[in-house]
Amino acid sequence: MGYRAMQFACYCGKTPDRILEVGFTSDRNMVVHFWCSSCSRVLFISHSPAECALACPPPDQQTETQFAADDARFLQSVGIAVPE
Repeated sequence: MGYRAMQFACYCGKTPDRILEVGFTSDRNMVVHFWCSSCSRVLFISHSPAECALACPPPDQQTETQFAADDARFLQSVGIAVPE
């Protein structure tokens, strides 16, 4: 499974020291709540599901193919027929 790290920055340009919370709003947005110790601000960043989908990396086809082959070998080893 691949992932892309999210980049956060305060208005002052510094990166946060810690993320306080990650959650979801009632209208299905993802919210990240973090603290900037450089300027003592508490910040919230909100992303819609569409924005989250755009930030996702493309699937790693080679890894997915390898997982599928490993899964098929395991299933065959316990006597389950796997279609090609």
